[in-house]
Amino acid sequence: MSFQAFSADKSTKSPEQQLRNEIINLLDNPDIKISNNEVKANIEFTLNSKNEIVILTVNSETESLEDFVKYKLNYKKVNSKMPETNSKIFRMSLKVLNPNV
Repeated sequence: MSFQAFSADKSTKSPEQQLRNEIINLLDNPDIKISNNEVKANIEFTLNSKNEIVILTVNSETESLEDFVKYKLNYKKVNSKMPETNSKIFRMSLKVLNPNV
């Protein structure tokens, strides 16, 4: 099973790009069963004062993908050096591809 995560700006190694890369590593090797060619999710999160990801919403037609994202990301500490976020809400799209189709 493979997945793709998208964010708006991929051209530089900004703090947001570094955060995106850390999230991709945390979501590596999804162990979920999907029957379609792919499933998608839209993720909204913020970072708390301990530099932990706090999941706000995960929207997907597949509940197992929502559960997987929450389990793998919620309250996981990241090393990315983000400037003061002031409760900034980050948005990320995720696509999981079914290798068996």
